[in-house]
Amino acid sequence: MSWVRSSVVLYVVLAVAGCTHQKHSPSGVTEPQLKIVVGPVALDAAITKSTQIHTFDESPPPETESTIQAVLLDEIQTQAQQILTQELARQERFEVVPFKEVRRAQADIAPQAETWTHDHLMALGRNTNAELVMDAHILDYGVVRWQYWVTGWLTHATIATTIVGLATAWNPAAIGAYLAFDVSTDLPIWWGGAQVFGWAFRPVRVQIDVLQLAPCEGLVWRKQELLVKVPGKELAGYSPEEQTRKEVQLGVNLHQALSSLVESAAETLSHQPCDEEGRPQKVAGFSMWRWLDLLH
Repeated sequence: MSWVRSSVVLYVVLAVAGCTHQKHSPSGVTEPQLKIVVGPVALDAAITKSTQIHTFDESPPPETESTIQAVLLDEIQTQAQQILTQELARQERFEVVPFKEVRRAQADIAPQAETWTHDHLMALGRNTNAELVMDAHILDYGVVRWQYWVTGWLTHATIATTIVGLATAWNPAAIGAYLAFDVSTDLPIWWGGAQVFGWAFRPVRVQIDVLQLAPCEGLVWRKQELLVKVPGKELAGYSPEEQTRKEVQLGVNLHQALSSLVESAAETLSHQPCDEEGRPQKVAGFSMWRWLDLLH
């Protein structure tokens, strides 16, 4: 089926994560733990209606929409910060500042700030005696930005059209009919949330920045993770009714994306030396998602 092939193509594209391993020095001795603090998570995705991210029995009345949306967004950001803290604590590589301690420090530094700046994050690190600060941004939540679904769909359509063309001696009618069918069935999956034949597609894309405080301050690592299909085994822990709810499906994919990023951080991060300009050297890495962001 068209939607099955779409999923296969997506998983091939996303199969860029390596196997995790414990961080060791060249001598084989386990390196000391890095003390890390998780800053407030920013939900940068464009959410225009609460119904995009939450299933309601009845749509909220217009006069309460802004209030409900604000509550839901705050819950997502707080939950994401807590998940990151918990997942980091499971990694032997890190000593993690407890969530409650971080929330108290946040209130002291910038209690009214809607957006946290670099200086705010550095202050959080110093106030908690951390060596690293993790800054997370939820870039897509429920809807995929155009450059992602266009790239995914075009990749799939090119491969599939070639197969159809070879099988039909490049018959224009056959190719046209296939493309019409493909567009009608694939775009709901690639573009945004959909549930097809029991498969849930709730896109979540997260970017993690890690800032080093000493011996020099600055960004040392950045990575993004995109999940579209909701893992069935993760949904299995919910009741049948809950499994169909948007907030549950999105929450599952958010948790999976954050967990994957934490695993990558555990196998990658270490103290970075300073360059000639007094900034920490960045951990090298390629991100297809950052390349696609240039199209935005």
